[in-house]
Amino acid sequence: MNKAPWRWPLYAQTLAAMALGVAVGLLGGAPAGALGGIARAIVSLIKAFATPLLFFAILDAILQAQVHGRRIAALLAACLFDGACACAIAVAINRVFEPGAHFAVAASAFKALPEPPSWSATLAAMVPESLLAPFVTNALPGVIGLAILLGLVARSLEAKPESADAAALAAVRPITSLGLAASLRVLSWITRLTPLAVFGAVAKAVGEHGFALLPGLGAYLAACLGGMLLHVALVYQGWALAAGIALKRFWRETREAVVYSLGVNSSLATLPFTLKALDRLGVSPGSARLSACIGTNLNNDGILLYEVAAALFLAQAHGLHLGVLRQLGVAAASVLATVGVAGVPEAGFIALTLVLTTAGLPAESLPLLLTVDWMVGRARSGVNVLGDISVGIAIDKLAGRGSKS
Repeated sequence: MNKAPWRWPLYAQTLAAMALGVAVGLLGGAPAGALGGIARAIVSLIKAFATPLLFFAILDAILQAQVHGRRIAALLAACLFDGACACAIAVAINRVFEPGAHFAVAASAFKALPEPPSWSATLAAMVPESLLAPFVTNALPGVIGLAILLGLVARSLEAKPESADAAALAAVRPITSLGLAASLRVLSWITRLTPLAVFGAVAKAVGEHGFALLPGLGAYLAACLGGMLLHVALVYQGWALAAGIALKRFWRETREAVVYSLGVNSSLATLPFTLKALDRLGVSPGSARLSACIGTNLNNDGILLYEVAAALFLAQAHGLHLGVLRQLGVAAASVLATVGVAGVPEAGFIALTLVLTTAGLPAESLPLLLTVDWMVGRARSGVNVLGDISVGIAIDKLAGRGSKS
């Protein structure tokens, strides 16, 4: 690898940062804990720009939506079912195996933690006292509520195409798209700094606790990857069998798309291979396009399962054993955040910062999870691609091949 380090692939930079953080932590000891400020600063930057990104992404999706018909109902039903299964698997793994208990040493520096917000507080946050308040406090419910409300109001103006209101709506669309593009660009720059966050977090953890964090990272990795494998085995293979597709054929036709997604770490970049796989599986062109091109914004089970698993893992690591209702609240926040930032580079990590804020969990120890995120991220992409393929199969099964979109 002859390129300068800043031109290396992000996963290679992350590995190098992790190794350097270990070395600095061992040599510096407890004083190396001051480097944790680097991680906190970068996470704060991501949280600051993730909030407007979520707002513009939801608003733009509502303004640009053009799909109608039976297939859209089938798409929503399949995505809702798959997402519910992903959340249930993540919650079950964390409740049964409690992997976060192995990470308690790494999180022990954070003593005073706020109680997660109650359901009543979360609902109250959906109605902010001012339009700017949700953006100042990074309040996920308020941002989502404002985006949905403004989007629905704007779409209602289309009922009178000749009115001045409709003309105003036409002027708003480019502004919304510009805001989304600008937020994406800024976040793409900031996410290039994540190796620095990994360096600071690892140096702090190793300097203060040695290698005590390794069992916790192993438990976290096992929870995420095990949950994703279980989801693929039960849900995606289940859709194939329900549609009369033999599992041997399912894997033969999807293998190319999955392998490519693991290599490039992007379900969006894998789109041509996804469409080819759907065609070879005999999925109708309408269902294939709806699932792979439009439904991909709704169907991100890999990211969703990861967010729920990671949030509950960190809650356990900080000694917060959330009840069933609060775990469901984390799952609901993950769903909303995932839909909002679908297709964004490093979408899982960006959305997770918002989910942790909503759940009242500190994000300071989040960069430690980035040390193994290059593996988890590739698994997320592979699961998302398989999710797009299985939803295409499900749409044909639920709506029928002859239905019109």
